[in-house]
Amino acid sequence: MLPPGWCMFEKVLFPTDFSERAEIMLDCVASFPQVRDIILLHVVKETRYPMGAEIADTLAKQADEKTLADAQDYLKKLNRNIRVTVETTISPDIHEGILTTAEKRGADLIVIGAHGKSVKVGVLLGSVPSMVLCRISKTNVLIMRHKIIETLTGKTYEKFCPRLFFRILCPTDFSPFSEHATALAGMMKEAGELILLHVVPKGGTGSEIKEAEQAAEARIGAVRDSLAAQGIRCRIIVTTGEPASEILKTAEEQDVSVIWISSHGKGCLHDFLLGSTVQDIAMNSTRPVIVIRSWK
Repeated sequence: MLPPGWCMFEKVLFPTDFSERAEIMLDCVASFPQVRDIILLHVVKETRYPMGAEIADTLAKQADEKTLADAQDYLKKLNRNIRVTVETTISPDIHEGILTTAEKRGADLIVIGAHGKSVKVGVLLGSVPSMVLCRISKTNVLIMRHKIIETLTGKTYEKFCPRLFFRILCPTDFSPFSEHATALAGMMKEAGELILLHVVPKGGTGSEIKEAEQAAEARIGAVRDSLAAQGIRCRIIVTTGEPASEILKTAEEQDVSVIWISSHGKGCLHDFLLGSTVQDIAMNSTRPVIVIRSWK
């Protein structure tokens, strides 16, 4: 049983690099449903070995603190009901600085932008979004592609910011992880509609695939009926194909406001070697993607 007034994304950590895209994102984050506390974070990448590196890092940190203070003032003007705090930290790896701060400050959600490189390219190049996703962590993550951020005006802003949970796509493989994520989506009081999606993998004979589709429809239908009994508006879709491609295709066809998907909590090495549907979706989606990792 959830406590009265429970909010899943009450405290948001927003790492910023002071870019133009990060400034645009400030407006979006301030309008997210449920948000009551925003932590603005800038990670100074630690300079190693050269003489005077420690002094240089300290000076960079002090300079960034002034910029963060300006962003803090801006957010307070946007939404006076939100508590805004700032933090700068020095770390040898930016992603480690983000994850460590999220854990230390008890953040419910990390909001981060991504260029949309494939997961393999992202890992090889040390992409911060890729590394934030593939490190083992308890904190949920919202990925916003840069193409989304660059068009955050008018109806696009309304859909992906204040109405982020208006139409939620919940892919499920019927694992305990995805079932748990779906249940959480149903508890969101801002959720307008849930679309439950199951992708039957290709392979086998036509009759075997048909049988798998029918079994999936029965199983996902039971989930829909359970949610509907709680007064939650819900639809189901069963398709056949490659999971990441079908999820991305459905998100476009159904014009969803967010893809809501579970993470099994595996580490980076596992995901890189075996491939990760979650990371492929997060790095290639034209819609915001929330990766559910834990329930606090």
